[in-house]
Amino acid sequence: MVELLAPAGSPEAVTAAVQSGANAVYLSFEDLTGCRRTENIPNSEFESVVRYCRIRGCRAYLALNIPVREDELNKAAGLALRAQRCGVDAIIVRDLGLFRILRSLLPEMPLFADAHLGFYTPESAAIAQRLGFRRVFLPPDLPLEDIRRMAQCPIETAVWVQTPLCAAACGTCRMSAFAGRESAERGLCSELCREQYTLGGRWDTTPLSWKDRCMLPACRDLIDAGVTCLAIGSRERRSEYVSAFTDVWATAIRESQLPAEPELERLERVFLPWGAAKKDLYETAEAPEKIPGETEAVYAEQRRNYTSGEARRVGVSFAVAAKDAHSSVILGAQDTDKTIAAIEGPVPDDAGDVELTEDGLREAMYRTAGTPFRCTEVRVQSPAGEKLRVSGIELDEARRRLLYKLSEERAKLPDRKEGDFPETPRIAPAPHLPAINFSFQTAAQMTPELAALCPECVYVPLELLAENPSVADAFRENGAEIVAALPSVAFGEKEESELRALLAKVHESGVTQALTGNLGLAMMAGQEGFRIRGDFDLAVMNSYTLSGMASAGFLSAMLSPELTFADIREMPKCMDAELAIYGRLPVMVTQTCLLKASAGRCTCTTPGQMADTRGGVWPVTKHFGCRNTVWAARKLWLGDVTQEWIDLGLWAVRLCFSTESARECLEVAESYIQGTHYKPNGITRGLYYRGVL
Repeated sequence: MVELLAPAGSPEAVTAAVQSGANAVYLSFEDLTGCRRTENIPNSEFESVVRYCRIRGCRAYLALNIPVREDELNKAAGLALRAQRCGVDAIIVRDLGLFRILRSLLPEMPLFADAHLGFYTPESAAIAQRLGFRRVFLPPDLPLEDIRRMAQCPIETAVWVQTPLCAAACGTCRMSAFAGRESAERGLCSELCREQYTLGGRWDTTPLSWKDRCMLPACRDLIDAGVTCLAIGSRERRSEYVSAFTDVWATAIRESQLPAEPELERLERVFLPWGAAKKDLYETAEAPEKIPGETEAVYAEQRRNYTSGEARRVGVSFAVAAKDAHSSVILGAQDTDKTIAAIEGPVPDDAGDVELTEDGLREAMYRTAGTPFRCTEVRVQSPAGEKLRVSGIELDEARRRLLYKLSEERAKLPDRKEGDFPETPRIAPAPHLPAINFSFQTAAQMTPELAALCPECVYVPLELLAENPSVADAFRENGAEIVAALPSVAFGEKEESELRALLAKVHESGVTQALTGNLGLAMMAGQEGFRIRGDFDLAVMNSYTLSGMASAGFLSAMLSPELTFADIREMPKCMDAELAIYGRLPVMVTQTCLLKASAGRCTCTTPGQMADTRGGVWPVTKHFGCRNTVWAARKLWLGDVTQEWIDLGLWAVRLCFSTESARECLEVAESYIQGTHYKPNGITRGLYYRGVL
């Protein structure tokens, strides 16, 4: 049967989820979580919370779903080890380096791939399975037809069926970090997408704020498709929210019955505006009009539902055996999971008020209210021809002891091995001076004057190289390696087919390397004969991720721009590592075309601008698949602190050109390479000195 997974951001939310019908919950310790705005489970209560779940037949998953810095690896691994010893059933992982560590440290623990790893295609799911992941959480922006394709993969699949929908494609948002240090990647999204912006000179209200996704109408379709798990998102939601929607989804799964329309409307008014179809999701999330007193009434009702007793009860078959009138009765119990417990009960007593027959014991043994168990059967074995009786008070006490022992048996931890922390990756020698790489967005930026500066690698959009194979000839003649920059996102058979055709065309023109931040697209490019370099969206923050990428055949890796210089300097580098040191960095790849939504027609071939209420201007350009790239409002500038990035032990640094003119590109490059005094306007040091929260 399909699993229903509910959020548990607090001990109360665990109770709400379990009592409302969840098959599993995902939770975290107080720190190192992918949702640090929530209360989370206090470290001192974690073991008891997991025990509560195990007794009631609900699986518990630990969420360690953030990129982990080098100095956090030991702590993260320690939390995972402690979680295994507490009895969690699986760990959800975002960081590929931490994944490598846990595979060695906890060899028998199931590991799940977080949605932010961006597994959009069956090819990428094959990578996840080959790496050793047991389950893949699919990105929440994946449409139903692609979910069906993914569900046919041999790996387990989890779908976010009730969750806030971000404007950014999964794993591509750095907007919060570059605007105010609150990293969405690390669970502290400041939700800048919920604010007002102008597009095309007029206020578009909140063009990045979309409705929550609610796939209730597609519940049966998802089950029939073979999805392993239906997941409810948002650990920051109140326990009443968890209770309400866990109950709704549990009923829909169990009875194939959706709530009546008035009930759905009431839940939407109280909790959130949602959409079921794609056209509804991408509308602005405007809350429905409230009815006075309704919210308080719904909250109170839901609270009663999960605090008024044990609604989650495991079926138990009781057996009572009496040898003779002088020996203790033996009471046994077996639950639906085949867990067995047995104890010695009272000695038969002629003055007893309960006869040892099925009819006589039925009332006493079915009296399990207030426990996480319910009696489904009573079987009795007693000497033939003898009518034995026992004391009802003593029988009640024996039943309580039996159920306690059964609880202890159910709470027993699985016997899982513990391995060793893997060795620190070896350090590869770095050049005395890092190479200079350029990335471009337009053909007009790629002038012969820039080519004469002899960059090591030149990253050019795949579509641009396919349209104009000679666009990079001047750079190639000056010894530069031409690298095809793949899009951040591509899914669906149509987009995959288009991308393969572009890759094949570019490869025929002599380009043999590709740049990508998506593991699925890396595999696709590899199949077309390209060697791969890693980009921003892989969120590389530690040496074990570098080691894993090196083992997978990556030529180089872009380090996360959310690291500090101190982090980078202390990170052992076992492969060629690159760092962005100039430009507007990409802070978001949108799921839809913002410019089309604003203008009413697709104008994304012409760059636009998105202005916020604080005076920031975020350039918006075309991205593959009628999407947009949103660029940082300020340009990263480190041209006057050259020694800082020279001393980091890097293979290369990158100058990222986005909306600059050809002249500005040349002036910037000459400043970095030749030491001229040019300095652009609207600059920032990025996060290299201050880091993220």
